[in-house]
Amino acid sequence: MQIIKEKAKCFCGDPEELSRRMARRGVPGCSMALLQGGEITFSIVSGTAGAAPVTEDTLFECASLTKPLFAVLALQLADEGLLALDEPVPGRLGGEPWSHDPNFTKITPRHILSHGSGLPDWHSRPMPMLFAPGTAYSYSGQGYYLLQHLAEKITGQSLPELFAAHIFTPFQMRRSAVLWTPEVGRVISPGFNAQGSPCRVRDCVDLTGNAPEPNAAWSLYSNAADYARFVSALLRTRGGLTEETYGQMTAAQNAADDSIAWGLGVGLVRNQPSVRWHWGDNDGFKSLALWDQQTGDGLVVITNSDNGRSLCYDLAAELTDADFLAPMAAFIASAE
Repeated sequence: MQIIKEKAKCFCGDPEELSRRMARRGVPGCSMALLQGGEITFSIVSGTAGAAPVTEDTLFECASLTKPLFAVLALQLADEGLLALDEPVPGRLGGEPWSHDPNFTKITPRHILSHGSGLPDWHSRPMPMLFAPGTAYSYSGQGYYLLQHLAEKITGQSLPELFAAHIFTPFQMRRSAVLWTPEVGRVISPGFNAQGSPCRVRDCVDLTGNAPEPNAAWSLYSNAADYARFVSALLRTRGGLTEETYGQMTAAQNAADDSIAWGLGVGLVRNQPSVRWHWGDNDGFKSLALWDQQTGDGLVVITNSDNGRSLCYDLAAELTDADFLAPMAAFIASAE
């Protein structure tokens, strides 16, 4: 996959073009970044975040775009010898089991990061198991939250501390956070529904339901420019991982469907093995990140609207030569 240079040049040369695309799709605010040859070549923001304009400091809920960052963090812990990809998590974590199904004791980090754990996406405890670990694919934020608990236990650090040390500081993601704070609250956009009304206004830490924050599966607050720094680090330096570990991260570990496979924390296009991607989907926020390890080109789009997914696909189709957007979109539509 490559960025189409002439189209990108024309698009980036017209500051109103993104606004026109957003208006067409009913998206109030957007942050977008392009990468070429592993470097960030373009970053733009447009629209509104409630009563204020979107700026380079505006943060968005990035939802499941959190997962690739946590996967890299977990793999760094594996490189440090603190975590073994094929050692069962529950045995090391201890405490009350999250499921009484005997298969729960077999879940490993590899199963979790490739959505082969058999855990549901989100469920109260004790939770059912959908299948024996390693035998099928089912998207599970719950698995990431389980692995988060182990990462915190073995390091003695909280998730925000781990993200700061392993992700935000080394990758220069200076605006990003993984836990709501008053500072985040001052610059975060509200989320908007399909009719353009605010549907998610954050003014506190979200401790509701089965997925409280900080959460390895969803609680990243960031924007396209900062997220593109993470993608650039993967493209240029493997995110600080050893060559062997990065090879495992980007190799197919689990077959999601006929077109999509899953590595360790990232989606893969089965007929284009150098492409990696992920999406984000919280109420009022939709996002997409995709990149190609071979060309070093990539695209990050983050929006504050339930209409944002269509805009993500529009921009990917316009600015890249990707021919896998239809099967990727079909997968996303049924994944959560």
